[in-house]
Amino acid sequence: MFTFSAVIYNGNKQILIRHDCKTDTEFSDYLESQYGCHVCLWSNKELSESTLANIAAAKKVQ
Repeated sequence: MFTFSAVIYNGNKQILIRHDCKTDTEFSDYLESQYGCHVCLWSNKELSESTLANIAAAKKVQ
């Protein structure tokens, strides 16, 4: 799971979006369904907090 961040412009204003998704395509689909026509000005993808916690827990078990 990843946390995606993006700054989009919807024709009226810029909006900062953060959303957890599994894939780039899932995030694109989310943006399209929630905001319709938009321009993505910037985006970022990082591991989600829950994924980082799972990795940390797995390392402790080892």
